[in-house]
Amino acid sequence: MKNSLIFLFVASNFLGFTLRAGKIEKGFIALKEYNYFKAKDLFEKSLKKNVAAASYGLAAIYSKNDNPFYSLDSAFNFVMKAEFSYGLISEKRKNHFKEFNFDYNAILDLRSTISSAFFAIAKSQNSINSYTNFIHVHPWANEIIEATTARDSLAFELAKKENTSIAYQYFLDNYPLSGILSIVQDKFNLAQYREMTISNDLLSYLEFIAKCPNNPHILEAEDRIYEISTELNLIESYYSFIQSYPKNRNIHLAWRNVYQLYMAEYSDDRIIQFKIDYPNYPFIQELEEDLIFMKLNLLPYKNLSYYGFMDYSGEIIIHAEYEQLSFFKEGLALAMKNGLYGYIDKSNKVIIPFHYSAGTDFENGRAVIEIEGKKGMIDRSGNIVFQTVFNELGQISEGLSYGLKDSLFGYFDKNGNIRIPEKFEDAFDFNNGIAKVQQEGNQAYIDQFGTFVVPPGYKEISFLNDSLLIFEDDNLVGLMKRNCEVVIPAKYQEIGQLSNNRALFVENDLIGFIDCAGKIVILATFETYPNYLKRAQFVSNLAVVSQEGKFGVINNIGKTVVPIIYNEIGELNSLTAFTKGSGWGFMDLSGKTIIQTEFDYAESFEDGTAIVEKLTLQGVIDSKGKILIPIAYTSINRLTKDLFLVSNGAQFGVFSMKGEMYVPLEYQQIRVIDKDFLVLINSNEVQYLYIPEKRIIQSKIAGE
Repeated sequence: MKNSLIFLFVASNFLGFTLRAGKIEKGFIALKEYNYFKAKDLFEKSLKKNVAAASYGLAAIYSKNDNPFYSLDSAFNFVMKAEFSYGLISEKRKNHFKEFNFDYNAILDLRSTISSAFFAIAKSQNSINSYTNFIHVHPWANEIIEATTARDSLAFELAKKENTSIAYQYFLDNYPLSGILSIVQDKFNLAQYREMTISNDLLSYLEFIAKCPNNPHILEAEDRIYEISTELNLIESYYSFIQSYPKNRNIHLAWRNVYQLYMAEYSDDRIIQFKIDYPNYPFIQELEEDLIFMKLNLLPYKNLSYYGFMDYSGEIIIHAEYEQLSFFKEGLALAMKNGLYGYIDKSNKVIIPFHYSAGTDFENGRAVIEIEGKKGMIDRSGNIVFQTVFNELGQISEGLSYGLKDSLFGYFDKNGNIRIPEKFEDAFDFNNGIAKVQQEGNQAYIDQFGTFVVPPGYKEISFLNDSLLIFEDDNLVGLMKRNCEVVIPAKYQEIGQLSNNRALFVENDLIGFIDCAGKIVILATFETYPNYLKRAQFVSNLAVVSQEGKFGVINNIGKTVVPIIYNEIGELNSLTAFTKGSGWGFMDLSGKTIIQTEFDYAESFEDGTAIVEKLTLQGVIDSKGKILIPIAYTSINRLTKDLFLVSNGAQFGVFSMKGEMYVPLEYQQIRVIDKDFLVLINSNEVQYLYIPEKRIIQSKIAGE
């Protein structure tokens, strides 16, 4: 009974409210009940007295597509009127209207909904005008970023299609707040640079610099001025450039080139004369240092976990403070400090700061460096000549370096200017004026102008000689001319390298031989065997062949010189290792046994010595069979023409070819540095064998 009374009370109150409600309140009630006809009539009649609320109600009706009054234009006009006039409502009325879910936030929500509908229309039209109009009329819309991006994308594509500075300038002028403004600016700068320097002559680059001082390609223009002015690579041309263009960014590079060319014959007297001839040289202090350090030979040493430099007597010249060090090359050494690489000179002066995550030794005045995974190139003074934008970058080879920025390789000159466009899927160093590249999955060769010497026609190619190439097609190989004209179709399993005017080929798993013209001179009657590509090459017009599991030697017309009766024959040499099954011995090139088969294994002679094995231990003998290095080591390998690396299974040492022990078996690793040095490595120390003096050099680190 009590609940019934409450219900009656509430019902009677609501009835009273309804009876007292005005047109605007009734309009909101009708709108809630989806009675759009009644709501529209009530809102229209309330427009003069309740502008904001009535306009909101009408905007809501016109914005809904489930009634016959649907009109986005009308909805937009009324919601804007509601938004504009909402501030004129008294606070009391505002609180009252909240009972009908009408307030300023409701207006903004409805405005966003209406704007979204207009965006859908603009998106369906997908034109610059449709998006521009939407952006202008609906700056508050949730889709404003999407609309701006879409408009800018369409406008940018239009500009790119024309690809002129005028087209890009139009974009910059009309869309100054675009998110891709920097990209368009870059396009404009490049187009302006190309258009003004299309003649590629000195005057055009000078005019470009004068008229476009803020264009970043001014640096490229300066480089081209430098290149054109110094293309003869003469001291006179570099010095003339210095005098003519003293503000050019390559002025120091020009000075260094003057010095480098002048110092082709490097000596103390030459440096002194250079100072007299060029008193204005900006790096005069370097000349003084060169004079002091020219004859100072330094080697890296290790103290605990750090590296420094010592001289040939072991005296410490640069204390151990670096995490890594290279050898000095062109007067500079690559060093690591605090995880980053830089370059120091022999006085331990930092010439190029520790800015790089990786680096290479200097070659021809250039070094490749890396920052955050991107490679670039610097000169000896640390100037960036290739910006760090490359995923791959080769050293300068015959004046050019291959580089990969995005997905394709191109070639760049020593100043970082592109010389051959980025259009290759793979690229290699230039050698003898040509470089191998890959385009559309096929390999080719280009010259230094990017012209195809051998066009892309096959997946893999390599030179057999100057006029013929080996090509691969469907896992078989053949021969072709430089123009891809096939000389021998792809019918062979393998074609080897040319040696003594003979190259092996494999057909049906049998080896034969062709001459430099591709003509078969020895039929394919010999079996393949391990490492046949190397061992079956002709040496002194002889080659090792195999038939029915046995080995012998033939001459360059296929005549048997050594009968095919041996179980194994080593690489051909003056004395060649062989076995008939009961041991290894040595024979001469006629097949005559010179050293009897007394070894368990043997390698052919090289430079008058041979490595032999007995009972799993190895040693070295001379051509008379005399033991030079005892047969007492688990392994022996040639380090140089005169030195052998020996091991007892755990440590390494070094013997001379005469059997002298140069380095005792005390080291974990031994490597060749150059003709004069071996590096000897233990866990906490780096030592050297100075070969000319047969002397081990170690640092005098006491007191460090």
